[in-house]
Amino acid sequence: MNSSSVRRIAARLVSWILGISVSLALVVAGCSGGGSKPTTIKVHGKVTYKGQPVSEGTITFQPTKPAAGSPNRPAVGALKPDGTYELSTFGGGDGAVPGDYAVTVRTGGDISIENPNAPQPSKTPLKYADPEKSNLKATIPSSHSGALELNFALED
Repeated sequence: MNSSSVRRIAARLVSWILGISVSLALVVAGCSGGGSKPTTIKVHGKVTYKGQPVSEGTITFQPTKPAAGSPNRPAVGALKPDGTYELSTFGGGDGAVPGDYAVTVRTGGDISIENPNAPQPSKTPLKYADPEKSNLKATIPSSHSGALELNFALED
């Protein structure tokens, strides 16, 4: 192999490495949230059924009419043993983007050791797991400052 061939191979290798480096830099910049994240309002509250805390499951706010310029993105919160929740849209309890929402609550029973893959019965009426039937609604106003508390009392 002569020196001319080595130089050509080295030049191709440098070009290839440079191309890969630029591509990776663009991917990292795109994934790092280089753009600005939409405004979110912190939302927390409590879910009860027949006056008792709903101690497990999830509450989901599914957008029905996002505020102008807001993404059509749901917000979700895990129900804690005392029935409280905190919503997250993009992560870390950041809240929900302003707009109107259909709210659902999904619960299930404890997993049994005898049959861990069996579907677990809901601890609340199944209508609350369906956004068309739950009749739970919420509005997150874009003008709200601070945290917004939204409580839901479920009944049969």
